[in-house]
Amino acid sequence: MVNHKQRFTLWIASFFLLFSLNCFAFDIDELQQQLAQSTLVRGEFKQVRTMQMFSQPLSTSGTFLLDHEKGLLWQQTKPFPINLTLTQNKLRQSINGEAQVMNDSENPMAFYFTRLFLSLFKGDTDAIEENFTLQLSGEKDAWTLLLIPTTSPIDSIFKSIKIEGGQYLNRVVLSEVRGDVTEMVFTQQSTQPSSLTEKELAAFTF
Repeated sequence: MVNHKQRFTLWIASFFLLFSLNCFAFDIDELQQQLAQSTLVRGEFKQVRTMQMFSQPLSTSGTFLLDHEKGLLWQQTKPFPINLTLTQNKLRQSINGEAQVMNDSENPMAFYFTRLFLSLFKGDTDAIEENFTLQLSGEKDAWTLLLIPTTSPIDSIFKSIKIEGGQYLNRVVLSEVRGDVTEMVFTQQSTQPSSLTEKELAAFTF
């Protein structure tokens, strides 16, 4: 039977255990610092979009390159090739060699979501917090960040955005208000080579 002295000792031990866990908890600032370390990341992606109007999900795959300064290269290879370049103020889409370019003055709403997308990839939590509440769980090697929209028009489109990762982003799930769900899985991620090739640099010049 546990006496009062033993109970007090257990309480003290539990208190310091909880205190220690809180001291070493993985927080938003640490997550942002961790993701900011990889300023140039290359990898592969697979995207599955489940839509209410279709009986079968739509799957695409390809490669991506994220440069924190330049933007995002999204090169779909299956089921057909599409090259997409996103920067803070320009968007270029190339299909079968034909390119379309749009700037932020032509479609401000589209670039509102473009900048949000880039913020998600870069782990720019300061920008994300302007439009979402953030719920972070896990640790630096395996974390989950749940975003709940708080501002318009995002809250009329997305129900939630769930991001999973470690050193890099590994998975993003976009859940829309109307029921559509988009899942993006990222693999084979690397920070090498550490600088853009001439071809990659040219892709951002338009």
